[in-house]
Amino acid sequence: MPIISNFPSGGGSGGGGLQLAAVSGIVTKVSHGKVYVKWTDPEDLVVAESTLAEWAGTLLVRKAGSMPVSRRDGTVVVDSKVRNQYQNQYFCDSGLTDGTVYYYKFFPYTTTNTYTENEDCEFTATPNAPTMGNVSGMSATPAGNGKLAIKWTDPAATIVDDGLTLATWEKTVVVVKEGGYATSPDDEDAAYSYTSTTRNAHASAPLTVTGLTNGTTYYVSFFPVSTDGVVNVNASNRITGEANRMVIATVPSQSESLTYNGSAQTPTFSNYDTNKMTLSVTGQTNAGTYNASFTPKDDYMWSDETTAAKTVNWTINKAAGSLSVSPQTVTLDMEHPTAQITVTRPGNGAITAVSNNTGIVTVSVSGNVITVNNVNQTSGDTTITVKVAAGTNYTAPANKTVTVNAEFVSDILNENSWAVIKAVSDSGQGDNYWDVGDTKTIVINGKVGATTFSNLSIDAFIIGFHHNASREGNNRIHFQLGKIGGKMVGLVDSRYNNSYSNGNFCMNTSSTNSGGWNNSYMRRTILGNTNTPTNPLANSLMAALPADLRAVMKSVTKYTDNTANGGGNQSSYVTATTDYLWLLAEFEVQGARTYANSYEQNYQAQYQYYKSGNSKVAYRHNATGSTAYWWLRSALCNSSNRFCRVGTDGSANTYYACWSYALLPGFAA
Repeated sequence: MPIISNFPSGGGSGGGGLQLAAVSGIVTKVSHGKVYVKWTDPEDLVVAESTLAEWAGTLLVRKAGSMPVSRRDGTVVVDSKVRNQYQNQYFCDSGLTDGTVYYYKFFPYTTTNTYTENEDCEFTATPNAPTMGNVSGMSATPAGNGKLAIKWTDPAATIVDDGLTLATWEKTVVVVKEGGYATSPDDEDAAYSYTSTTRNAHASAPLTVTGLTNGTTYYVSFFPVSTDGVVNVNASNRITGEANRMVIATVPSQSESLTYNGSAQTPTFSNYDTNKMTLSVTGQTNAGTYNASFTPKDDYMWSDETTAAKTVNWTINKAAGSLSVSPQTVTLDMEHPTAQITVTRPGNGAITAVSNNTGIVTVSVSGNVITVNNVNQTSGDTTITVKVAAGTNYTAPANKTVTVNAEFVSDILNENSWAVIKAVSDSGQGDNYWDVGDTKTIVINGKVGATTFSNLSIDAFIIGFHHNASREGNNRIHFQLGKIGGKMVGLVDSRYNNSYSNGNFCMNTSSTNSGGWNNSYMRRTILGNTNTPTNPLANSLMAALPADLRAVMKSVTKYTDNTANGGGNQSSYVTATTDYLWLLAEFEVQGARTYANSYEQNYQAQYQYYKSGNSKVAYRHNATGSTAYWWLRSALCNSSNRFCRVGTDGSANTYYACWSYALLPGFAA
């Protein structure tokens, strides 16, 4: 038996056939003059994979007063022929009257025009305009003389439900009253009324109400209004506030330290707001304490509710004092028994000076100049303490001291500083104070070639005054190193009396005298004449000398055979070099020529020390009981590989240039 025979035929309005099920998922929303609805259309009627009834559309019929009883009983508001067209979006029935109950019924129909009539397809809806939400963030605070500042945040711009905009904010009316709240935006007793059509215009920037009475409490009501004209009169939209001048909580004070700078200055003040008060202050230049006054503007008052000006102290501090003295070291001697010290300090602080040893120097002050006077040519070292007191605009600086070296000449050479010795030499008076052979102790420290000297105390001794001055230079005292315990000694290294090994005291690093004294390894590297005493060559004897000696060393012009290389006695070979440390020549020691170029002696002179008959025998600095050969700068004239030396018995001698022998260099101060 066919399945279809189990179902009734006909029924419903329209042509005969099977009815579809009712619509489902009916959802409604209302707004001003509108009803929104969405629904799900029924499925086709399918049995055993056979379609018995096929959906063709859905009618929605509206009627006022009662529910439609058929598709023709009322107004068809939509005939939807797209299945589930309004399942996820709303159909809007507009042009309705707010407050009226409307009756609606769906009539799904098939392709055979069979309409479903089912109570599940019915619903009612009453259009109404929604009321906008409440305002929030309300405040009403004093804003000045007769003023009140009002802030609020308007409600949401729209009322949205399930994607539908049901209402839109249009404005908020603010009503300010005395004695109580307004109940409508049109209150005739309002002290002030304002309509804001820009949403949240006063959420941050307040609405300032003017013309009010200070100290009076005002009642503020907010009325949000929709574009449909619906007014929110909720009592939650209310607040009170008092009109009055605004309070300046803190009197300004100086915010940063000012220090005297020589120009007029005015301070900056913390808590100073140009919108709230006016400032009266006069710039000042000098350090001190001064007054400023602050007067509240019309809309403000102090925390004590007064409006008169308040006086505030402000200060310019003294600048830090400074003190400098020039020179910082004073040397007094025979030529300069007095000296002046210039004091530089800002401001007008009083200058005082005190000698720490009035047995050596006394002091006096005139203006900013200190005069230092030696007492009875007394030698010694002391200090002068210089003080400056606080002045009008500067604090007292730290004291300064000036070192005084009173260096009057002693006839004992070793009691004089090298600076004094140089001063005497500069004046050409050395031989009026000292004698040839007098000694001055120095200490050698440092690496010379491959040999390190550590605190070697050795005496330099005078070998001549004004020696060969027309050729070698005026105003020079010539010295030689050195003596230990009264014995003449030479500096020796570990390779003494052996051939060259790296850094030893040889004339050259190989057996050659080519280039003579000028180009020798001894002159340039070991003694260090490629540089100067103020910028000594590293690992040279010059660098190992004490700084006070190097500071006074004078250059000397020496004449020597600077060609050699076995060329014999050639006058053209004898040329000048400028030396600070040199080895003596054969003629300068022996007073006669034996092996040197015979033309050297035409430019040289025997040193007075040796001319006077002093011994030429030298000993080793590290073994003063052992004699030593010591090098001279003269090359053996008819040999290409030897230089002159002094024998262990003091006689003239020569040997290979690459051999290590003792050094007894000369220098001048």
